[in-house]
Formats: sequence, C-alpha cells, structure tokens
Amino acid sequence: MDFTDRTLSSRFELKYWLHPSQVRVVREAIGPFVQPDQFARLGRDNSYPISSLYLDTRAHDLYRTTVEGHKDRFKLRIRAYSDEPGTPVYLEIKRRANQVVRKVRARASRTEVQALLGGGSMKLENADEGAAEFINEMRRLDAASVIRVRYKREAYESTGRDPVRITFDSDVMFKPTHDGDLSLGGTGWSTTPTEGVILEVKFTDNCPHWIVAMVGQLDLTSLSIPKYVLSLSRSFAELGGSAHRQAQ
Repeated sequence: MDFTDRTLSSRFELKYWLHPSQVRVVREAIGPFVQPDQFARLGRDNSYPISSLYLDTRAHDLYRTTVEGHKDRFKLRIRAYSDEPGTPVYLEIKRRANQVVRKVRARASRTEVQALLGGGSMKLENADEGAAEFINEMRRLDAASVIRVRYKREAYESTGRDPVRITFDSDVMFKPTHDGDLSLGGTGWSTTPTEGVILEVKFTDNCPHWIVAMVGQLDLTSLSIPKYVLSLSRSFAELGGSAHRQAQ
C-alpha cells in the first residue's frame, strides 16, 4: 500500500475531544459530505494503524515549545503504517503557526531511515526537497529518537470541491524508543492519557458550514491535543522524573 500524502501542505487544523458515545453522532452528521479516504477503504471499519517515531533534542526542546505555548513550533517524526518489511515510511516535519499547519513529507525506505538514525547518510541526490529539509533540521538540532506513538485512525475526506479531511484517532499508546525501531507491534507499550477519541478537522480557507453545524450541535471546543507531548509527559511520570531531569 502506498501511503502517498494527499492532504494539503498548508491548512487549518482543529482538534476536539469526543466521548466515545459522540462518535456515532459525528459520523451521521458528516456522512452526507464525506467518504472514507483511499486507505481507510482498504482497512477494517474504515480505519488503519499509524506509528510515529518522534525525534527531539537531548533537552527535549521541541517538546518544550508545545508545553510552553510557543505559537510557532514544529515536530520531527518518522511515520509508518505497517510492519511489512518492504513498505515505505515517511519523514515528516509538522510546522504550526497558531492554527495553521504546514506539513513537509518525504517517502523513504526502511533501510535508508535505519542508516540515517544510525548516524549515516541518505543519498540526497535521490531524495526530494522534503527529505533534505528533514535531514537538515535533524542535524541542525542533533535530534535523535525519543518515543513512538501509535494509534488507530478512522479517516474521511470530503466529496465536494473543497478539500476537507476528518479523522477519529483512538487507542493512543506510546513506547520510549532510542533506536530506529519503527514497528507498530511488540510489547512494552503504555496507554497515553486521552479523554476519549480525538477528532481532527483539516481544511484550507473557511471551515465548511456542515462542520460548523456539527460542532455547534455537540457544543465542542477546539483544543490543543498533542499526542507527542501527552505521551512523553506520561513517560516522564512513569519514570518518576521530568523533562528537565531527563535532559540531565
């Protein structure tokens, strides 16, 4: 399966907590305007798994920018959708300025990524600008593997002309990772503290009226719900430390 990113490189992104009992109501509200995305249609229950390996500095500077409420911030991650050896993975930089998100994404082989995380180099002459930008940021920060976050994503895209993407993320878990392990399986995973299902709405200019109506019907409030920060904070708590102590 080729998980070429068909979402927008620059967009607005809103997140909401949903009680599990609200998921069906949201599905019914958006039903006339969306269809499962091309990957969800191939999965069970319009869903597929995601695992993201997050990279950060030794002092966890990228983690801190979110905790401290910086308006302009970014994350470095390597995303996988399968444990099949031949499937690709994706280098991603997710930059945020307030509610506007710009995502840089490049496809890579697992062999290339293992070499990169092991201190080697990728063949940049065969890579696109997205890969070069990721590698430059990684080296500038001297960033390394910190933690994997996995979850199940139920994904929909609009059937109209305006590109809109709606996802439900559940079963969020994490595993501290300091090597190049990208797998979704295995043991040692812990539950990320979430308040329910994470609803994400992504659009370009104006939020469609049918989404505004659904949000109003359920009286939802847009919140910051950073899976990386929630997971790493819980990891620190489980270790009996803090981000500062871990950085020492």
